[in-house]
Amino acid sequence: MNNLNFWLESFDKLRVERNPFKAHIIANLLNEHEQNQYAVLQAAFVLANGAINQDQERLYGFWLAAINNNLSLSNVITQAQAVDLDALRDGINLLEEKGLIEHFLVDTLVFIRLAGSLTDNLKTILGEWCQLLSLNEAPLNDVIALTDHILGVEDPKVVKLTPTMELLLINQIWQEFYVKPLTKEMLTNSINGGVWSVENTISTECDINLNNTVVMFKNTATIKQINSKLTLTNVGLINPVFDLYNVAMSFEQVVAVGGFDKEQKITSFTSNSTPDFSIKKSKFELINARCFKFKDEESKGLFDTTVFENCGNEYLNGGVANYGQGIKFKNCNFLNCNALIGGVIYCKTILDSSIVSCKIDNCNSITICDNINIGCIYSYTYIKSAAGLIIDSIINSNVSFYEGEFFSYYHKERLFVNSKLLAKFNYYNIYTHEDDDYRTVLDSSSIELSDVKYAFDKNQNLSEMPTWSNN
Repeated sequence: MNNLNFWLESFDKLRVERNPFKAHIIANLLNEHEQNQYAVLQAAFVLANGAINQDQERLYGFWLAAINNNLSLSNVITQAQAVDLDALRDGINLLEEKGLIEHFLVDTLVFIRLAGSLTDNLKTILGEWCQLLSLNEAPLNDVIALTDHILGVEDPKVVKLTPTMELLLINQIWQEFYVKPLTKEMLTNSINGGVWSVENTISTECDINLNNTVVMFKNTATIKQINSKLTLTNVGLINPVFDLYNVAMSFEQVVAVGGFDKEQKITSFTSNSTPDFSIKKSKFELINARCFKFKDEESKGLFDTTVFENCGNEYLNGGVANYGQGIKFKNCNFLNCNALIGGVIYCKTILDSSIVSCKIDNCNSITICDNINIGCIYSYTYIKSAAGLIIDSIINSNVSFYEGEFFSYYHKERLFVNSKLLAKFNYYNIYTHEDDDYRTVLDSSSIELSDVKYAFDKNQNLSEMPTWSNN
């Protein structure tokens, strides 16, 4: 009982039992044989840097338990010392097949750097390894940045939610070392750098200013903010849920990603009485969630140079945005966004120059009327303008309007201006003028771009169409 090693080993075993690491991503992704392969290959790299020290041995106790309790360090080390070409080949194939190359590097570098610096021999081995697997500088830098956070090296600041970083963050095992819980008190000051988590719903009336950071929302925890400003610059959001009242929004270089339960009918950003908003140079990929809902008709603002992919919920109207009027899009791309009505937009009134220099591809509604898909855009009505409502854009899904006034040929009023409509323009009740049933919605450039002869060739009148609802 007086042996220090006995006490340390005993406490480590108790920690594994009482406060284990979160499960490693391979705990459920790989079978037991594959888990052993992974652990053996990882240990072989660690051994290439020198004998395992006491700190590494203690860490292995937690790490192996997070993978599979049946893994024994002594057995793993014995096998690692005998790794041959066949084992290396099989290990590489496993990592590539399961998309685990970056995860493996994080696991390896954490253990190696825990013991100090990398030997020249190991640097050579890792260099050859990266070259063999065609791992370029960008993902490697993300791996190194994450290990910096895990090990607390020089308090790293800037965190970007790149595709590689997003991939790495889904592995929970190391999160307790680099993810800091976000609290209401912390939000009273600007936050710059690091990775944070919203564990429980936070309500605040303070301005929120986040820079160069990643915020992870757990279990649909929500940030509720009123009477203030929300400023996000170079911020990554994972599964974000915001509920905003009288909050001005300013987003630049925001990347928001997530995968939600569609039955929960989540809207990531719900805003009421929005005094002002500007969102630019950003990207949203929010699977099974509607991106934005603006509850009041007075909200005005611009989405500029922003990408939306795989957004929307089949039970909610507007995959990207649901609003009354005043919301506009410029230089935006929309891909594979779907919703109950309006895969991209569901609005009461669309204004002039609402959609400028945008591309909409494969975005649709779940709702079918007269065997016709309502499509990517639904608007109850519109405000006519000689400038046009949809300008310099490419749209390959149906666009639907419930009702509206006729477009004046003499005033050169058109809905589409210099735009390519590859699908159809659906309408329920677009008024005519002097029994003119043409309803000319395409200008001359749009006629040519859409490969039709007349301004009304894309039109189709539906005998039924949903009316507006602010749900």
